[in-house]
Amino acid sequence: MHLSDVFKFTQGLGQKGHQIGRKVGDAIELVTLAMVYRDTELSKYLEIENGVEGATTAKHKVEFAFYNLDDNGKPTKESDDLFGIIECKKVGVEQTVKQNFKTWKAKNENKKDFHLTNGYSFTISPSATNFKWSISVLGISNDNNIRISTTKIVNKVEVNSETYEFTCPANSQVLIGHDISNNLFVLGPNEQLSTIDNSIKKCVVIQIKSLLASNIKTIHVNDSLPGPQTPEKAKQASFVSLDVRKKVLGRFDKTENNDFISILVIGEASHWEGKSRSMVRLCNDLNLIVPDAVLVKLFRGFEIHFGDNYQEMITKTNYRLNENVRELVNAVIEHFDNKALFEMGTQNFMEFEHFVENNKNKVRLKPLV
Repeated sequence: MHLSDVFKFTQGLGQKGHQIGRKVGDAIELVTLAMVYRDTELSKYLEIENGVEGATTAKHKVEFAFYNLDDNGKPTKESDDLFGIIECKKVGVEQTVKQNFKTWKAKNENKKDFHLTNGYSFTISPSATNFKWSISVLGISNDNNIRISTTKIVNKVEVNSETYEFTCPANSQVLIGHDISNNLFVLGPNEQLSTIDNSIKKCVVIQIKSLLASNIKTIHVNDSLPGPQTPEKAKQASFVSLDVRKKVLGRFDKTENNDFISILVIGEASHWEGKSRSMVRLCNDLNLIVPDAVLVKLFRGFEIHFGDNYQEMITKTNYRLNENVRELVNAVIEHFDNKALFEMGTQNFMEFEHFVENNKNKVRLKPLV
C-alpha cells in the first residue's frame, strides 16, 4: 500500500480531509456517470441517488441504479424492475497525530515554547530495507526558521547527513517522507507534494501552529495513513450487494444469472489492501477502479475552467444540466482514450453496455478495444 497520487495533488489545497474527500468522491461519481452516458441506450434506464430495497427491507442509497421503464418511458424504481446497481466508494488519507510526538510533547522539558526545547526527533524506517533515516526538527531562537537534519543510517553506521532550513509563517507546514523507491524528501512551506515524481509511501506533516515574536512557539506533527477505514467501506459495499441481490434474485451468492448485476467503483485504490479487495471481489459481480491520474486531471481541468470556486461545479447535477461541465468531464475521459475504469481482477479497461436477452434489459461491462 502507498499514499494515492490523488493525495499528492489534494494535500496542497489546504482543506480539511473530509472536505476534499467529499469532492474526490464526487469526482469518482462524475467519471462513472460519464462512462454510463457513453451508452445512450443504457442511460435511459438510469436512476441517480435512488434508495434500492434489500431483502432485509432496508433501503440502500446507491449512486446509480437501472430499472425497466414504465409506460411513460421513465425508470419504475420498483424492485421487480431493478437490473443493476453501481456504488462508488473511496477512502482517502487520514492524518493522525504521530505517536512518538505525543510522547515527546508529554515530557516536562518539551512543554515550553518549541524554540526553547532541544527539538523533536523521529525515525523513518522503510520496510524491507537495511537502513533508516534519523530526522531532527529544531526551532531556531530569534528567528521563525525551522531546521531539519536528516541522517541516513545503514546497519547502524551513519553514511550521510543533510540539513534543510526554512522560514515558516504561522499555519505553514514542512513535509518529510519517502517515495516508493525509498528516496527521502523534505519540502518547505512553499513546496508542493505534487512535485514528487514517484508515488509516496510515507509522509510526515510538521505543522507550524503559532509564532511568538520571531520565534516558533508551537508545532504539531501528523502521520499520513493510507485509508484505515477501507475495511469498513468494503463491508458496506459488500452488504448492499448481498442484500439487494437476495431481494432481486432470491439468493445471496453471485450467479451466472445476469438478470441483476452489482458493480462497485472505487477511487484511490492504492489504499485498498488485500483483505478488502478479497471481500468486495467475493460479494460484488464486478469491481472497477478509477485511476488516480484521471481524477487529478479532472480536478486540474475544473480549476482551469471554473477558477477559485471550481469544486462547487463537481457534482452529478451539473454534469447532467451544465453543458460546460459535461464537455469538460468527457474531454478528460477522451484524453485517456476512454480508459477511465479498469477491472480489479483482470486489469482490463472496461465500458458499460446495455443489451437485451430473453426480452429482459441488462447491463454488462465489456473490455475496451
